[in-house]
Amino acid sequence: MALTYVPRAHFSTDALPERERLDAWRSLFSAHDLAADAQGFSARIETAQVGPMSLRVMNAVSQGPARSRLQTRRDGLDSFVLHLSRHAYSADTERGVVDVPAGSVSFNDMSQSYRRSLVPETDSVILVLPRASVTSVLPNEDGLHGLVLQGGTGLLLADHLRSLARNSHAITTADSAHIAQATLHMLAACVRPSLATFAEASAPLNDARLRAAKRFVRDHLNSPLKIDAMSKALGMSRSQLYRLFEQEGGVARYLARQRLSALRVALEDPLERRTIGELSDAFGFSSTAALSQAFRQAYGLTPRDYRASARGF
Repeated sequence: MALTYVPRAHFSTDALPERERLDAWRSLFSAHDLAADAQGFSARIETAQVGPMSLRVMNAVSQGPARSRLQTRRDGLDSFVLHLSRHAYSADTERGVVDVPAGSVSFNDMSQSYRRSLVPETDSVILVLPRASVTSVLPNEDGLHGLVLQGGTGLLLADHLRSLARNSHAITTADSAHIAQATLHMLAACVRPSLATFAEASAPLNDARLRAAKRFVRDHLNSPLKIDAMSKALGMSRSQLYRLFEQEGGVARYLARQRLSALRVALEDPLERRTIGELSDAFGFSSTAALSQAFRQAYGLTPRDYRASARGF
């Protein structure tokens, strides 16, 4: 039986007129805002699909890719990217500026924003991984964006990526799934020590994220809760949101408490003239009966009785 090999693709700007090269490259990488000089621009990329992983080797003149919050909300890309460069560069993330030494592997979450400094791509190895694959071996994904792998574990992972790139032409389709799984396990082994250190440093960031998420909930008390819309607006993944609200009993429970609290304030206001039914609709309850049951469980009175008691009649 003849062996079949993993699919491969190649793209180069060299055959295009110089004035068209940068636009063609930007079209290929439309998920990014790409800063580069059109004069003298040249780039090429080779791609091999190894199971669920997309393995790329890139060569290009200096370029600076970026993803804005608006882009992450619009395209909904939900993958991770490992980037191994021969050049040092810096990346501006929500955690601040991250310095990436030459030969180090950086970890980027495509659902979060970042901007990278201009740097050439010289046989850069890029590995694109679906989120589901990564979270199957690294369930705590909060610290992955902007993570830089250095030291012994970083060198091991860098060597593995280079080996994959050198030998991708010899990977058969029959072996691709096993190689992808082995790569994921090596990734997990190399990342876990760095994540443990990051967990201590990330506490202030998580506090800030939780404050922003709570503010979003309070600003949308009269709207149905849509986790996907909330996660895109905040630049977080669904799992990040769920973990942030674990101490609050979950997003839905926090929202319910905030709605009840806001409703109680309205019931205490002598200038508030809306009926209980109107208030139920205004604060996002499914029905007046559902509101009455939830309010009585929280405060021991029905909304109508609470309003009468608070206003002294």
